[in-house]
Amino acid sequence: MTVRLSESPPNLCILRRDGADHLRGRPAEASSPVWFAQIRVLAIDLGWQILETHLPAEMQETVALVLTGTPDGAIDEGGLRRRFPHALIASSVVCEDADLVLPATSEEEALKHLLNFAAEHWRRNLNVLGLHREVAARDSRMRQLSEIALSLSTRMEFQDLLETILLEARRLAGCEAGSLYLLDEEGPEPALVFKLAQNDVVEVPFVEKRLSLSPESVAGYVALSGETLDIPDVYQIPAGMPFSFNRSFDESMGYRTRSMLVLPMRDHRHRVVGVLQFINRIDPTEDEPVAFGEEIGELLRAVASQAAVSIQKNLLIRDINTLFESFVQASVKTIEQRDPTTSGHSFRVAGSTVALLRALPSSGLSRFSHLELTDEHIREVRYAALLHDFGKIGVRENVLLKANKLTDERLEIIRFRIELQKERLRTRAAERELEMLHHGRLDFEVARRRVHRELDVELSILDQYFACIAESNTPNLRNAGDFAHLQEIREYRFVELDGVKGSLLTDAELLALSVRRGSLTPAEREEIESHVTHTRDFLAVLPWPPELARVPEIAGAHHEKLDGSGYPLGLVGDQIPLPSRVMTVCDIYDALTAMDRPYKPAMSVDSALEILHDEARLGLVDSDILNVFVDSRIYLGTSASAPGIARAL
Repeated sequence: MTVRLSESPPNLCILRRDGADHLRGRPAEASSPVWFAQIRVLAIDLGWQILETHLPAEMQETVALVLTGTPDGAIDEGGLRRRFPHALIASSVVCEDADLVLPATSEEEALKHLLNFAAEHWRRNLNVLGLHREVAARDSRMRQLSEIALSLSTRMEFQDLLETILLEARRLAGCEAGSLYLLDEEGPEPALVFKLAQNDVVEVPFVEKRLSLSPESVAGYVALSGETLDIPDVYQIPAGMPFSFNRSFDESMGYRTRSMLVLPMRDHRHRVVGVLQFINRIDPTEDEPVAFGEEIGELLRAVASQAAVSIQKNLLIRDINTLFESFVQASVKTIEQRDPTTSGHSFRVAGSTVALLRALPSSGLSRFSHLELTDEHIREVRYAALLHDFGKIGVRENVLLKANKLTDERLEIIRFRIELQKERLRTRAAERELEMLHHGRLDFEVARRRVHRELDVELSILDQYFACIAESNTPNLRNAGDFAHLQEIREYRFVELDGVKGSLLTDAELLALSVRRGSLTPAEREEIESHVTHTRDFLAVLPWPPELARVPEIAGAHHEKLDGSGYPLGLVGDQIPLPSRVMTVCDIYDALTAMDRPYKPAMSVDSALEILHDEARLGLVDSDILNVFVDSRIYLGTSASAPGIARAL
């Protein structure tokens, strides 16, 4: 137990005029008052100690009475009051710091009264000082408690949160060690998970482990009962208690656990979610372990409550993040099921976009040297890349999955028209033969062969027309093709059975076959390009947290071009978010090299990079970002391997 200073015997300090003391049996000067010697004897009889003049600082507070016959400044430049803040100062001469001036001779009763008064004065001052120090200590602990609450309210990783909880609580309690346990009720049996241990005296070989939830251990008892245990000495736990202390750690580490405070962590529903265990609170005056006490217990209960809420909030945020991640994954898979040919595209684009974005600051390009990428920003970009095609859910499947310029059904209708026209030509040739035979022409064989030659030519032309249509039906990877021959086919006319003039191609079919790049007509291209607007609008409906607020903007700009020719907003240059410009490069590359797209054949890596460089030379994509993409070989990280340009590029 700590002994208060005011409970010890007071001390007396006697000063001579020359600054020396009356210790060591040296006689006082003739000019010293007689009562110096008298009061010295009386003080010794009362158990006082006579101290030397030059005392260490920690001893100056123990002096209750100072006797001096020397004016201020002759002994101490700073004054006696500064040196002896709690003492009564009695002098035989006028002295600024003196509390009273005594005559040369004084009666013994008066001197005894002086000693008693000095002792009471000294103890009262020390008690006031103690109260001031206690108030200051409590104020300091309250500030610490406030700082702990503020610290725990900030976002941090789960393990960092646990470390902060235990460390700050130990600082508040002033203890050597501590442990943190979390209650796990999701397994086959409830358990305590030993999550963390800290010790300032010995190095703890900590390994996280699951412990059976039993009242036989101190932590298990607290978790089950919800009670707080304040144990002065765990080696002296009273018999009959349901719990006991396991000494194996102390024995193996040469440590001595003495005082222990174990308390439950309760969430906002008052449920126990974990246990905090504090070991060996150290008394700063004695440097020895002491019991924690009710005051420290109350403070740590407040910390435990705040810790439980913070842990639950952290776990809830983690669960929400996991749920949201699952939602994103499910959304991407939903889109891929509508368009199985693009399976894996969004995941590959997300991976390469994040890798390319991370590579920019270390690329050596000055424009990217100051780019700071936080984990939250990377997460935001990744979600935007994963969901960049989410709006395809609003595009009709016959447009989304259109492999060629014409559908198979429409191409079959054209083939039927041509075959029907071929039958008309054969019928007309047969009618001409019958007519010639009926009129008995002498040159019938010659005429018949001519009719057949003409028929063969016309049939051959129709076959060439269909071959041309079939060839034109295959999408081009670039702006290419001369479709004048399609106009010739369109102008081919024949007479239907009802006398109406017909054509092998309708205007709509001619328009579709004349598409110079890809497989979509202008109207269909506009519809599929609308997927970006759908993406932005759909994602904007979600209540994104602040750190993910730009996901709709980033995802909705991946088809914008630097020269303003992109869509949906026609943004120019820096109006396009940097992550979107990065995603554009990755999206084009994957669309070019992805396998099994129905509207294009496979394309080699070299050909895909050549197309990207062409786009950069035309000022459509960011050439610096493309160069980093190539130099850092980001494209090797994708699992796609070969086809042509996407329809919506």
